[in-house]
Amino acid sequence: MNNLFCKTKILILLLLPLSALASDCEVEYQRHLTTDLELSYEKFDQTMDNGFRHLANAGCYKEAADLIEAYIKHNQLNKNSMRWHVAQLRASAGETDKAIASAKQSLLEKEDFSIEPLRWNDYVKATIAFLEKDKLALKHHRNKVAAGQHEYFGNALNLKLLDALIKHFDQSYLYATSRIE
Repeated sequence: MNNLFCKTKILILLLLPLSALASDCEVEYQRHLTTDLELSYEKFDQTMDNGFRHLANAGCYKEAADLIEAYIKHNQLNKNSMRWHVAQLRASAGETDKAIASAKQSLLEKEDFSIEPLRWNDYVKATIAFLEKDKLALKHHRNKVAAGQHEYFGNALNLKLLDALIKHFDQSYLYATSRIE
């Protein structure tokens, strides 16, 4: 009985920091919700102390995604990049189904590599394949991104991330993307 009590006490002590983080994330989310919806797109998306990036950098991935979605709705935006940020954050938070849905919303209707050499759709589809645990599709789309790595630096950067997804295929998105070489 005493051993069970000690184990329970240790478990509670270990979980306290997680609950504190969750409550801190909610407090920060509420604060940013009152200050950041009126920011310009550039300030919201591109600065570290404003917008969703502050929350994401603190490990508040779900709240950062929620803030972006509130910003999109408030400002009636239809930007693929914002949907992609939501997908990444949802994946980092372990919200796989929501991440996949947001990633699909970030796909471009049409790509013309002579105008824009970034292999965006293949990058997104490779990430979706990772989230769906479809290694064959992940490698297929990774190879399409690799084909454009010398045409545009963004393809080379994205290739590094996709290679990390392949290397750490059996791990979480957060784990894999934190180990890019």
